[in-house]
Amino acid sequence: MNNTKWRELCVGMRALPFPPAYQSKDVFNDLPCPVNFPHAPDYWGDWACTPEASLGLHIEWLKIAPRFRRNRGRLIAPEILDCAGEVIALLKQVGLPVIEQDGFFVLYGHSSGSMSA
Repeated sequence: MNNTKWRELCVGMRALPFPPAYQSKDVFNDLPCPVNFPHAPDYWGDWACTPEASLGLHIEWLKIAPRFRRNRGRLIAPEILDCAGEVIALLKQVGLPVIEQDGFFVLYGHSSGSMSA
């Protein structure tokens, strides 16, 4: 993924109702980060909030969870927020091909197209 598309994606993600969490695999590591990735994380993605993270050159793939689990207390079930439609619209706007896989959106930066996670 080139720097221009990565920056456009990061800026767009921060403009969504919440910045969705993601799991990433770069070309220099064998395991993705985080290793375990929930269907509806209870944390947001950082989407290049630091200068070092603003380069997408080493990303092999990203798995985006377009859901956020908002905890509302111990006695009330968590609320699941979903911004899947907004994520798809952003990916189309930026011009990034995406694969939907088990409720996640997968983007490939440098890969043969197969994901082992």
